[in-house]
Amino acid sequence: METYSGFTSGDLQAASWWVKNEIKIKFWSRVLLIAANAAVWGYVFWGLLDAYAISYPRESRITQEIALNQQILDKIEQDRPRNIGTSQVLVFQATESRLDIMVDLENPNDQWWVDFSYRFNVSGEQTPAHQGFIMPAAQTTLTELGYTPKAKGGKSAQLIVENIRWHRVTPSEVNNNYNEFIRKRFGSVSVEHVNFSLASPTEGQSLSRTTFDVINRGAFGYWSIDYIIKLKRGSTVVGVNKVNIRELKPGETRPVELYWADKIPSVSKTEVIPIINLLDPGVYLPSGRLTP
Repeated sequence: METYSGFTSGDLQAASWWVKNEIKIKFWSRVLLIAANAAVWGYVFWGLLDAYAISYPRESRITQEIALNQQILDKIEQDRPRNIGTSQVLVFQATESRLDIMVDLENPNDQWWVDFSYRFNVSGEQTPAHQGFIMPAAQTTLTELGYTPKAKGGKSAQLIVENIRWHRVTPSEVNNNYNEFIRKRFGSVSVEHVNFSLASPTEGQSLSRTTFDVINRGAFGYWSIDYIIKLKRGSTVVGVNKVNIRELKPGETRPVELYWADKIPSVSKTEVIPIINLLDPGVYLPSGRLTP
């Protein structure tokens, strides 16, 4: 390789190429730098434009739609009936190894009532199925009276509820006021002169007796009303029974006398609870249906 004053021929050729192309190289370098800078600023401006002029309104609408959908879901959740509350199932030993079973239910919904079928599981044995219901914002008591289990010994029971059907109160059917509707149709029916006493021994048995009057001072009559009778010692229920009143007419006073097959001492309070579905037109006597 030839050398010239310490430079090789390759060095001289490279230097000659640089001298010939220096202006072009600097020009295109500036062009590329300007293009890269323009691309960076273009990206920045596009991001700002997209964020505040294009995507922001669309994303704002999405946020509003999410909030609106959440309000709709909250409204649906509020309109959905809440679960029925239940008390502990109580089992009472009656005569001849029979059992009386009861449980209290509470409906927290003021616009929904529910009907269902129910039975009790008594230490593995199932009682016959019965139909039950509970009105809006009301309490009721379910019973199984005089059940004779196959197995002997101590008893416990659990409530089994099936075929649950919720019904929303239709405003037009209650003149837009459910509480007033109920008051007009049953507010004048009362239970009075409630008395519990230990009756005289009869045929070797010690009996207890509950008496009361069902007084209908209203204009509606009823085909059938069940009354649950609870005997309490303080706040503790010590006995439960049920009686049915048939064809209670307007203005009628119906005396009721109920005997208990056991001597139940120290009863301090007697509760008498009516069970009737006043939203069912079929519960009223014909004269009651025609009464405004």
